[in-house]
Amino acid sequence: MMKKAIIVVVILCWLSNLPIYSIKKDTKLILDALRKLDKKIESLEKTITEVSYEFSEVKKKVDIIEGKMKAVSRNQADMSQSKENLLLSLQFIKEEINELKNSIGKINDTLVSLPAGSLSLNSKSYGAADQAASVQAPDTIYYTAYSDYIKKNYQYAITGFKQFLRLYPNNTLADNSLYWVGECYYSQKMYREAVNTFTELIETYEDGDKIPDSILKKGFALIEMGKQSEGIDVLKELSSKFPLSEEASLAQQKIREVMD
Repeated sequence: MMKKAIIVVVILCWLSNLPIYSIKKDTKLILDALRKLDKKIESLEKTITEVSYEFSEVKKKVDIIEGKMKAVSRNQADMSQSKENLLLSLQFIKEEINELKNSIGKINDTLVSLPAGSLSLNSKSYGAADQAASVQAPDTIYYTAYSDYIKKNYQYAITGFKQFLRLYPNNTLADNSLYWVGECYYSQKMYREAVNTFTELIETYEDGDKIPDSILKKGFALIEMGKQSEGIDVLKELSSKFPLSEEASLAQQKIREVMD
């Protein structure tokens, strides 16, 4: 608030040197300009507070990802962990890294839009940021549902991901949300629902990064339903479309298991 005090003093000093008729004539215009400037400063302070909060959230996400990377490294050394489970763990981490990139990009966009010299965050700003109440932003809804999935609270996860899809159908995480709905059904052995969900994703988000995973799990679900021939055809389609992917390798492995 020091900036506002200085501005007020400067304006009062300037006014003191003007003739009385000039003061009467321009006072309203000056006061209006001062009010607008006051609002701009308040808006800038709010933006700085939000940025500092976002930085603290990014740091938390980085710490979580580091922990999961260490866990995956330990699990990879454990030969008892299946290749499929390892791939699923890597999918979790890949999603969080992508979301972290998006968060950093948003912060960068905010900083670029700030006036020069406005980035001197003080302790008061950080304190206010730490006390800011969380709002139901897209990533908040998504990661709440994602957390429920990890905890095997599948019904809560399905509800959360479907809420995300309903509120933010055009968000970059929409295809991911639909994918995890399918994984929730698959984990509960609700294979028919899983197949329908993965099919919807494949048809709706044909350029999305979850297509190989969705084709793979659709094939697995069909095989679990006893539709081995149909499931194998789906897995062969995956190998044809994405021959160098990790998912294609898992598809070939599953085909060999079924055919033996």
